[in-house]
Amino acid sequence: MTRNLGKKKDDQIRLNTIVYTTLEIIRKISFMLYPIIPDTSLKALKIFDIKEKEIIFSSISKHDVLKMGAKINSIDILFKKIDKK
Repeated sequence: MTRNLGKKKDDQIRLNTIVYTTLEIIRKISFMLYPIIPDTSLKALKIFDIKEKEIIFSSISKHDVLKMGAKINSIDILFKKIDKK
């Protein structure tokens, strides 16, 4: 079923909604984790060009902070792999 997602116009709208919602969740989780792991949260927020001074905890309750059509940046690895020895 997911192989055909995006083939029809209605599917494309649904797919865009899913991607937008996922990105909003990443933004919100990064905000909530900021007090615990600030460096990693800031790395994750580079995806959206959100700087430390732009972290506003009251925006977590909003669902339309990210702008449609905005560029998404690539980022580095957030956590290093721990090798078992």
